[in-house]
Amino acid sequence: MRRRVALALLGGTVVAWPSAAQDKLRRVGLLSSGLSVPTPGAPTSWRGELLRVLAESGFSQGRNLELLERYAEGQPDRLPAMAREIGAASAEVVLAITGDAIRAMAAADRATPIVMVASDPVERGFITSLARPGGRMTGLNFQTIDGDAKRLQLLREAIPGKRRFGVLAYGGSGPRLAQVLAQAATQLDIELATRTVSGSAEYATALAALKKDGVGGVLIESTQVLSTDAVRLAAIAEANGLPTICEWDYMARVGCMLGYGHDISYAHRRAGEYVARILKGSRPAELPVEQPDAWKLTINLGVAARLGLTVPPAVLARADAVID
Repeated sequence: MRRRVALALLGGTVVAWPSAAQDKLRRVGLLSSGLSVPTPGAPTSWRGELLRVLAESGFSQGRNLELLERYAEGQPDRLPAMAREIGAASAEVVLAITGDAIRAMAAADRATPIVMVASDPVERGFITSLARPGGRMTGLNFQTIDGDAKRLQLLREAIPGKRRFGVLAYGGSGPRLAQVLAQAATQLDIELATRTVSGSAEYATALAALKKDGVGGVLIESTQVLSTDAVRLAAIAEANGLPTICEWDYMARVGCMLGYGHDISYAHRRAGEYVARILKGSRPAELPVEQPDAWKLTINLGVAARLGLTVPPAVLARADAVID
């Protein structure tokens, strides 16, 4: 086993001893509602950046780090049992992705620090405030629902000739999403038709129904389950002649016409940095929750062309990336 040594001068003599902080096995949990396989098109991942950042901080698998990772594969009901497994394995800190995972981890283990990736963590009762979390949770606050309103506006601007648009929602969405989108629709002077799915088997039926409703384009709700299914969703939407706007840039790279959301690669790395700081002794209560403010617009002109659409120059000018 490789061992690092520290040097100290005691009574004029140099003494070396193993660095216990580096050689002690550290256990880190990763609990996600998503898939265990890499997401198509995504250049980074929660797992990959977590391991990369921890290695830079001196914690690496095979030497002094054990990663306890569990993925619900789009089935949130599996999360409580997985959270109990991570808690029973004595993880020192857990990276929990999505509100369902955070809630499951918090219920399964009432002491372990949690680095959360969530939306509206104050409203959900996870923390007391972004600046002063006040407990054992910290991490990232994604502006998911407000982001969906921004995405709806972008879809309207990209297809200015249409006044009726669709929303593909995932089962379990709270009332706030419907309220925010209804308000945005009123401001944009458009009509909305919503279809809710609870699994991939329902995508085709829901998108066909939206097509029948006469929508000019579809907003794919921002959820981890739908984002990991971008390839399938985009293909079904295009087969129905429906342009889509999705959350992440990689979703546009694999078939959505537009992708608009936080810089996900930055978020992947930032979450890893929170975990590393806690492993090194920082208290979650003293680490302010970060609300990322960098947004990326990606436009897939190939999809637009196949659908017979021309993206307005004003929208193209705002793009961070354009895919031909």
